[in-house]
Amino acid sequence: MLAMTAGFQSFDSFDMYSYFYDLVRQIPQGMVTAYGDLARALGDVAAARACGHMLSINPDPVGTPCYRVVHSSGEVGKYTHPLGQNEKARKLENDGIEIENGLVKDFTRLRFNSFKTDYPLNKMRGEQLHMASQVMLEDDFDASLIGAVDVSYDDFYGYGAFVYYEDGDLHVKSAVMPVNFPYIPGYLAYREFRFIKSLCGSFEGTLLLDGNGYLHPRRIGMASYSGVRLDIPTIGVAKSLLMGNVENGFITADGEKVGYMLNRHTIVSPGHRISLDSAIAVVKSLDGGKYPGILKAAHNETVRLRTIKRNAERPELHNLKSLTPSSYT
Repeated sequence: MLAMTAGFQSFDSFDMYSYFYDLVRQIPQGMVTAYGDLARALGDVAAARACGHMLSINPDPVGTPCYRVVHSSGEVGKYTHPLGQNEKARKLENDGIEIENGLVKDFTRLRFNSFKTDYPLNKMRGEQLHMASQVMLEDDFDASLIGAVDVSYDDFYGYGAFVYYEDGDLHVKSAVMPVNFPYIPGYLAYREFRFIKSLCGSFEGTLLLDGNGYLHPRRIGMASYSGVRLDIPTIGVAKSLLMGNVENGFITADGEKVGYMLNRHTIVSPGHRISLDSAIAVVKSLDGGKYPGILKAAHNETVRLRTIKRNAERPELHNLKSLTPSSYT
């Protein structure tokens, strides 16, 4: 049996938001950078959209000059402010940058990309490739105890829920924690695993996760990553097709079967310690090929948690900053 973090660098507590805002603060006055430049400084241009999201919720616009981030064309672009792009242009002009017809004049000369960074996403890809070699697609699971976990988000908090049936009773555990990692395609495990570990770390059954397993560009989607880290059987059940070609239900990538489409919104892939055929059979056995009800139950619990937070009085919101997992039957 593998120890939970044996042989792996753990990014469980890595705060991508803080790291990103540190990069933005490196942009000198009188210069600009592009979203793609920041994404490359994180280690993967796939993070460009996430960079835009993190800029849009910048908690310190005075200390973290997000207005210095523009499009790669030199276009000033949007700005989260009542005056929008006009305010962004005003701030850039105050920095000594000329704006002409919505474009940064002399953009190539003023473009900053000499960030001091250790490219965290590149390191994460390296960890993923190492962990992919640890994934087991042979059957070593017990279908008598099935659990499911889901995590949903608002801009600042994540809401995790783990549900399982035992002796006819529905058990639910939940956790609310601040978000420390945005959604970046291919890196979902680094956003959600700390919730999964907190809620499911002692679970000994077969775990269904709302995401992919072996069906992943590096064959280490969230379900596989979590299965290897926790050393438990896992199955990924995604609502949309991430990649691959579909023929007779089977999903192939690079000539290899990596998943199965039960229907448009139920995409099954093995995570760890289970074969593709067995993963398909387990999911089919739950709700006749529909999206599993136990995953819906987990999702509904995350919606309940979000509703509580949204309806809470503002002083009570501070009490939600870090809730330890709770459970009830």
